[in-house]
Amino acid sequence: MPYGSIACAIAATWLGIRLLKVQALMIRDLAASAGVESVRRAAAHFIWLFRPGTANQPLHGWDVPIFLITTIAVIVTPFWWLASRRPARGVAYRHRVTVQIVEALRRCAEAYSRAPGDRCVQLRDLDRSLQETEDAILRAHRYARTIPRRSPRRAAARSHAAKVAGALRAEGLRIDANPDEALPRLGAMLTLIGERCAEGRIGALLPEESLEEITPVSATRTAIRESAHVAVVILVAMAAAIAASALLPSLGVKDDLRPWLIVGCSVLAAIMVGGWHRVGRILDLLPGK
Repeated sequence: MPYGSIACAIAATWLGIRLLKVQALMIRDLAASAGVESVRRAAAHFIWLFRPGTANQPLHGWDVPIFLITTIAVIVTPFWWLASRRPARGVAYRHRVTVQIVEALRRCAEAYSRAPGDRCVQLRDLDRSLQETEDAILRAHRYARTIPRRSPRRAAARSHAAKVAGALRAEGLRIDANPDEALPRLGAMLTLIGERCAEGRIGALLPEESLEEITPVSATRTAIRESAHVAVVILVAMAAAIAASALLPSLGVKDDLRPWLIVGCSVLAAIMVGGWHRVGRILDLLPGK
């Protein structure tokens, strides 16, 4: 167990909260001078939470979502870093592509083992897993931690990964035409990519001769599209939190239940818009997952 990293995460959490109290004081004074009452009350409640000697500040309007988002960001961030990069001295992070490919191979085998008319659920799960695998391949140069940020090798690795992702996508498109033939070929391609990535050969995930007529996947376009999806999910979750914080008092909900119901409404709205697979990947980063 990385005790040093755990100690650093706890220290970062403590320091972040201490620094945030200073920022909360500044935000409270600025909001008071600007006349933004909801932000002033949220900052005052945050200060009161860590200084119980002051008067209690009730939560109204925007106070609950602002307070929850700020607190979760400060507390979860160091533990997210710890959970995603430090287990087993970073091995899980460095071999993230291989782990994702193993999951895609499992989905592929499940789809192939089912009868042609009884694999709709498996094919849908396989498609989601292939999208996650494609994203992981495009970031293989980051996960490997073998290429410095300004190294010329970085551009070559990214270009090769874009071609590999394009080949994987082209093979996946053949599933709807002839699944009994496409699924074994897809499994063989995934196996080769996983083996070479595990060996550290991120610049030769597939033979170059098999990538000559492949259209590369744009990593920038993929990142922008995924960022837009995540931004929409966050906006919808925030809108749901604001709506819930405004409606729950009129419904007679007790004060101690409101934060939990607001979080539940936010997560439910995020799942309805972004899908469980996207929200699930965010939840998997939380401590204890």
